[in-house]
Amino acid sequence: MDFLSVDAKNPDILGEIVPEVKQKNQIGYLNCTVVNKGPESVVQWTKSPTVDGGNTILLSEDDTIVYQGSNKGINEDSGLQKYDVQSRTNGRKITYMLVIRYLAEEDAGDYCCTIKIQGVEWTDWPNKIGKLTVQIAPQILPSINSVYELDIGSNLQLVCEAHGIPSPNITWKREDDQELSMGGFQTRGAQLNLTDIQKNDRGNYICVADNNVKPPDDFKVEVVVFFPPACRPVQSTVGQAQNRRFNAKLECIVAGFPQPSMRWVKKTESGKRTEITDDDKYDITKQFSSQLQNDEFWYTLLVKNVQAKDYTNYYCVGNNRYGVGETVIILYGLYSLLIRCMK
Repeated sequence: MDFLSVDAKNPDILGEIVPEVKQKNQIGYLNCTVVNKGPESVVQWTKSPTVDGGNTILLSEDDTIVYQGSNKGINEDSGLQKYDVQSRTNGRKITYMLVIRYLAEEDAGDYCCTIKIQGVEWTDWPNKIGKLTVQIAPQILPSINSVYELDIGSNLQLVCEAHGIPSPNITWKREDDQELSMGGFQTRGAQLNLTDIQKNDRGNYICVADNNVKPPDDFKVEVVVFFPPACRPVQSTVGQAQNRRFNAKLECIVAGFPQPSMRWVKKTESGKRTEITDDDKYDITKQFSSQLQNDEFWYTLLVKNVQAKDYTNYYCVGNNRYGVGETVIILYGLYSLLIRCMK
């Protein structure tokens, strides 16, 4: 029976054992209140077998721990044992509180409080089950790679699996907070499908597993897309006065994978193109910026001591095995432009 009046003489367990929910490394408490316990009876706490099998583990008798596990469950740092029983008496009622320290995932399960009565068949011994749930912070399983290299038009399926109690919720998003190719800024579920991949799909994708047990876990996947060079100017026109020992800076960003080779080309007075080399007249440098993606590169052409013959078109040209890309930057004279505006 669930309740036995204090007038009854037979030992019994009052009420139900309240389930306990705690996080890993915390302390769990299960309370079993018995009534009419006499000298012929012993209250036992046991750990029931899990769904994976195993044996019932006897933990305590009355307020004495009888657990015979490894080192009797004593923690090396604190010196406290894994299990403890604390009892308190209120008239004919005695509450036996099972204390479980240093909670781990394997501590979760059913704990049985049983009144062992001398001379009574074990099938008739009163018993109640107390359930302990141990919450585990999410941990993403190593089921996917951290880098994928793909051709344009390819498809990619990413599956992010995570363990935790309760079962974690999984979301995917881009690290740069840009919109996903399928729409929206994040998608729920373990699976992320990228179809007909284009160069804008390149970048880092973050899988986040969260079950409200801190800390959440995350895993970054870099999607690298092979594509021909794409060049863009920082400024498409640059003005500078002539014959005043002024320099002009032309800047170009080149994207592509594999990393493109890059060259600067100048349009001559005859209309032909000639490649520029790093010399006394020109200074060619490659810069780095945290604002660029991994496959973007910033190049600078410094035209020294600008003269009238320097006013022309300059081409930033990138090349890799997937193709060639270029953009044009026009260098013009500030003085001549001022004269035209005054006329």
